[in-house]
Amino acid sequence: MGIIVENVSKSYEGKSVLKDISFEIKDGDFVTFLAPTGEGKTSLLRIMAGVERPDKGRIYYNEKDVTDLPVQKKNIAMVYQWFVNYPPLNVYENIATPLRVLKPKLSAGEIDSRIKATAKLLKIDTLLEHYPSELSGGQQQRLAIARALVKNADYIFLDEPLTNLDYKLQEELRAELKNIFREKKEGAVVFATPQPIEALALSSHVGLLHGGRLAQFGPVDEVYHKPASIDVGAYFSHPAMNIFECTLISENGHLWLKATDQLKLPVDEYQNLLKEKAYKVGIRAHALSTVRENEKMIPVQGTVELGEVVGSDTELHLDHQGIHLIASLQGVESYEIGLEMTLYLYPDRFYIFDKGSGKTLARTHSD
Repeated sequence: MGIIVENVSKSYEGKSVLKDISFEIKDGDFVTFLAPTGEGKTSLLRIMAGVERPDKGRIYYNEKDVTDLPVQKKNIAMVYQWFVNYPPLNVYENIATPLRVLKPKLSAGEIDSRIKATAKLLKIDTLLEHYPSELSGGQQQRLAIARALVKNADYIFLDEPLTNLDYKLQEELRAELKNIFREKKEGAVVFATPQPIEALALSSHVGLLHGGRLAQFGPVDEVYHKPASIDVGAYFSHPAMNIFECTLISENGHLWLKATDQLKLPVDEYQNLLKEKAYKVGIRAHALSTVRENEKMIPVQGTVELGEVVGSDTELHLDHQGIHLIASLQGVESYEIGLEMTLYLYPDRFYIFDKGSGKTLARTHSD
């Protein structure tokens, strides 16, 4: 059982935002819809929740058509990007608001028990007498999530709930959300974000929206390792996937995809797939290293443009003959801008995309 979205389309003032979207979410799934701002994530969540109606298409909960069912009659909860709390009420009463309107009516003892258990889960149990204005941004978002959880909703919709928090709070809440929803076997969680790292960290399934359409939908590992197109591969990657143009050449009896004299990738085993002269190649940042681990690794020289520490890792940006490359390196390192250095590329960790359509033509045996 779960949610079925069938051929949903939506336009605003003549501009199409969602185009013929279809997918299925099963009980126990944590589904993330990933896309840049303006690609329709919020509209899709609002339509699924019943806050808005689609121009075309149907929404089913547990095989029942709920497209026209008022949101008040659905056992759902929604958390928005901006903290939606009630300033006149303290934390305890904020969490209590959805419980006081449930039917059949809950006893005072049941309400109190649920509030305290949920507040403890979200680590705001010591703040029950405080008011929203006395809370930090992270605490306010915890409060909004607590109010969504307390009613035991079948479906919980989270619309970019971490976007307005600082990096450390985002990291902290990501870990907590994953633990909180890990044991949810009935119903599902639907999450919207522009951040690939959140989709990778939280989800069982991911859907990527591009140009109003669902570019790909499926289990996280499948979509990440087998992107259907260059758009999916480029966006669903952290750090960003390295993408550059290559020409198919024959040299010394072997086929290569050549970007520069140094940056050449062996493609003998894909010769039956490669019928054109030019392609695009994608290489994930963790397939580049500053250490040559074996003789097969391809050395590529470049100039350091930026060395950025992200958490406990370093993202190293290099310019290689006009091609921008990003390497994700374990550990915290410092690199001087302008430094000439060599990166080493695994020769069997890349994707080949059709230059015109962007469709994925081949994925090498490891990623």
